Amino acid sequence: MCFENLSPELQSTIVSGAIGLLGALIGALAAIGSTYLAKKLQAAGEVSLYARIVHSKGSINSACGCYKSGMSDGLVMRVPLWIDIINTCGISRIIRDLSMHAYLGEEEVATFTQIQRIGDDDAILLGNEGAYTFVIPANGACRFDLEYMLKEADVPGDKKQFDALIMTYFDEKNGIHKFHLMDIERCWSLGEVKTEKKWITLTKG
Repeated sequence: MCFENLSPELQSTIVSGAIGLLGALIGALAAIGSTYLAKKLQAAGEVSLYARIVHSKGSINSACGCYKSGMSDGLVMRVPLWIDIINTCGISRIIRDLSMHAYLGEEEVATFTQIQRIGDDDAILLGNEGAYTFVIPANGACRFDLEYMLKEADVPGDKKQFDALIMTYFDEKNGIHKFHLMDIERCWSLGEVKTEKKWITLTKG
């Protein structure tokens, strides 16, 4: 049956129904688009990391450098630092397993140990209550005390040399991010490592 042959009342009913259906479809698409756009706007922004080399919170109060180990042969390199994490996104972001690595050129030589606590009685907890995973609130900033350690005895004999310290973390999607912290002129040299007395912007490497 052709539309033209229908009664005016029936034609009007069909047209009104079609208009209503089209309006509902447009409304649904607008709602979906609005939700998508809101999520994209919330996710806009970035996570930035800043580090400053400091003295250890331990009783020795040692600076970044290499020291004799009483527990094993060789030296121990300790790197205490503050880390500021700035999140300019409209949603919270996860920094998982913030780690430090020794590199020679483009090759990873060793991974430092994350120091979770200093002392036994009245222990000082580092990181996030001993963890090196952090949740940074939306449009927020957090500072953490961290310390890393690498034993010379734990590094294979043919890979003891390194010339840079690199930091990495995993985000909430399990993507890895890699940053250059500092260059090392002479590794495994007894004493304090010369470092800049200022904040370091961690640049992606």
